[in-house]
Amino acid sequence: MDNPPLYQKYLSLKYLGWGLFGLVIFLSALLIGYFIGFNQAEDELAHERQQTQKLIQQIEQIASIDEHYSPAAKTKETLYNTEIKHLQKELQLLLEEEHRREPIKPQHEYAPKEPKAPPPPAAIRPKRLDGTPAKLVIIIDDVSYERDVKAIQSTGLPLVMSFLPPSPRHPESGRLAQQQNRSMVHLPLEAIDFNDEEPFTLHVGDSEEAIEKRVDVLKQLFPNARYFNNHTGSKFTGDRDSMEKLIRVLKKEGIQFVDSRTIGKTKVPEVSTLLGMRYIGRDVFLDHKDGVRNVKRQIKEAVEKAKEHGTAIAIGHPRPDTIQALKESKDILSEVQLVGIEQI
Repeated sequence: MDNPPLYQKYLSLKYLGWGLFGLVIFLSALLIGYFIGFNQAEDELAHERQQTQKLIQQIEQIASIDEHYSPAAKTKETLYNTEIKHLQKELQLLLEEEHRREPIKPQHEYAPKEPKAPPPPAAIRPKRLDGTPAKLVIIIDDVSYERDVKAIQSTGLPLVMSFLPPSPRHPESGRLAQQQNRSMVHLPLEAIDFNDEEPFTLHVGDSEEAIEKRVDVLKQLFPNARYFNNHTGSKFTGDRDSMEKLIRVLKKEGIQFVDSRTIGKTKVPEVSTLLGMRYIGRDVFLDHKDGVRNVKRQIKEAVEKAKEHGTAIAIGHPRPDTIQALKESKDILSEVQLVGIEQI
C-alpha cells in the first residue's frame, strides 16, 4: 500500500491538537462552574444558618422571660382588679358630676327647647256634684337616686314616686323603688324634640313584640308597680297606633297608664276608650316655673282642681324649689286628701 502524502499527516495532527485543546477548554469551564456553584450554595447555606441562629436566640429570649416569671408580674387577676378600680373611679366621678348638675327643667317633659313654654292643658272633666272629700294625687317624676328619695321623704307627705328605669347613669332606681310602699314607673317614650333621651326609650314604629319585651323587663325591675306614666313622650303619646300597642300590652299585664299630657293632642284618651281602659291624666304641673313662690301657686291650683272635680293629679320633680314649696304648703294641702292613684 502506498504511504499518504506528508501534508495529510500534518493536517491530521493539527485537527487532533485542536480537539485536545477544545477538550481542555471544556473541562476547565466545567471545573470553574462547579467551584462557582459550590461557593453560591455555601453562601446560601451560611445565610440560612445565620437566620436559624437568630430564630434560636429569639426562642431562648422567650423561654428566658417565662423562666424568670415572678409573682410580682401582673397576672390576669391583677389586671382585672386594676380595671375594676379604674371603673369605680370613673363611676365616682360620674356620681359627683350628677350631684353638681343643675336640676333638669320640667320643660324637658313637653318643650325641651322652650324654657318658658307653659305645659299642655289638662283634659276637660266634669265638676264634682256630690259632697265627697276632694282627693289629690301628687306624683314626683324622674326619681332616680337615693338623694331624690330622701328629699321627697323629707316633706312628710304621702307623695307618689315615679322612678326612671335603671340605666348606667342611675343603676339603682329599681332597687330604690322596691323599698317604697307607693311607687310607679316613669316610662321613657319618644319626644318630638329631645336630645337626652333615656336608654331603651320606646319609639314610634316599635313593634308590639318589642314593647312586650320592654314591659316584661320593667315588670321584673319593678314587680310592685301597677301604674306607668310617660317620661317625655310628646311624639309617642301623639301617635295613635303606638299608644294602641302600648296600652294593649299594659292591659294584658294589669298595668294602668297615666297620661302625663306632654302634648295637647294626646291620643291616650281615645285609645283608652277604644280598649276599655279608664283614662287617667295629669291636671297640673307644679314646677314648670322656677321659684318656691311659683310652685306654691301651682300647688294651690292643684288643690282647687281637686275640689272642683273631686279628684286631681299634679306632677312635680325632685327639685329643691319643689321640695321646699311642698313643705311650706301643708296648710292648704290639708284641705284635700293626699292619696295614691288607686284611690281616685
